[in-house]
Order: sequence, then structure tokens, then C-alpha cells
Amino acid sequence: MIDFALEKYPVRYPLETSVQCLIRPLEPDDEPGFMKFLLQVPEFERLFIKQRLDNPALVNEWCADVDYDARLPLLAFADGQVIGLATLEQRHGGWKRHIGMTHLLTHPGYRGVGLAGMLIREIIEVARHCGLSHHQAEFNAERQLAIQAFREAGFDELMRLPGYVMDMQAKTHAYVLMGMKLTTDIENTGAGD
Repeated sequence: MIDFALEKYPVRYPLETSVQCLIRPLEPDDEPGFMKFLLQVPEFERLFIKQRLDNPALVNEWCADVDYDARLPLLAFADGQVIGLATLEQRHGGWKRHIGMTHLLTHPGYRGVGLAGMLIREIIEVARHCGLSHHQAEFNAERQLAIQAFREAGFDELMRLPGYVMDMQAKTHAYVLMGMKLTTDIENTGAGD
């Protein structure tokens, strides 16, 4: 069903600054620009990312072995550079197969211009087309701007656990799980194809 969901890409939208933004899935040739983007995310924020995305070997693996069925990275581009990433992860078996998990990063120079909300809305649309019934995102509590962007997109806080997660410097932080129930239009899931 992911192929049906990806038929619309690439798409263009204006940011609040009137800069045109192109959104499309990650492709193998994106590796240099993707790595540059990840290194532009402030080091303080990278401390809270589950994986060491500043590791060139990991980025190379992501780009070389693109598996949209398991992990769909949508990239946003403006002015010839990667400015945002929203990832939809889904399982294709087991008791959580109906739940998608989303991760979001935006370039510091493109915050407050509608980029985060745009990427979240795109990922929600893809999740619906994939037939998922629930959508989640998780954060450390310091990521207030991201939490607010997800709240504005319709996510609710499901859980907050003080001192539950640990950053890359072994400091603990509150864990926040947000989620939303997805309504799916059966015509758009590709189920009839």
C-alpha cells in the first residue's frame, strides 16, 4: 500500500516565507545533502535522537538500503538543500502492526515558517493511505516546539514519564508519548487495487 501512498510525490508547497518547499521520499543520491542537513541540527538536539544520525555509516546505510515499507523518510528541500525530515516507521506483523511511529527534524533556519506542520500533515496522510489506525510520536520533554507542532496537528499526549530517557551524555529526561487515532477513507487505502 505504500506505493499507492507515494504516487503523489514530489509535491511543492509554499512556506510562510513564500519560499517554495519540495517534499519527496529519500533517494540514494540524497546522501551528501542529507548528511549535511543532519550536521546542521544543533548538537544539543542531536543528543536526544535515538540513533546517532551524525554517523556517516548509518546515513549511508539508510540511503543505500531504502525500504519504504519499513521506514519512509520524507525529505523537504528549499533553496537547493535538505531542510526537513519526517519519518514514518511501521511494522508489518505483530501486535503493533496497526501503529505508525513518526520522527521529525527541521533545519534551524527554517523553523517557525510552517515546515514542521507541513511535514507532519504529509506523514499523517501517508499513514492513512497505508491503512494504519493509530499514529504515535515520542520525545524528550525539552522538545517543546516539536510537541506543540504535533499537538496542533491533532496528536494528544498519551504518557509522560519523568526521568525515563537518557541522552547521549547519560543525563535523564522526561519521556513524552503522543498519539492520534487515524480515520481512514477505505477508497484511499489502495485496498481495492
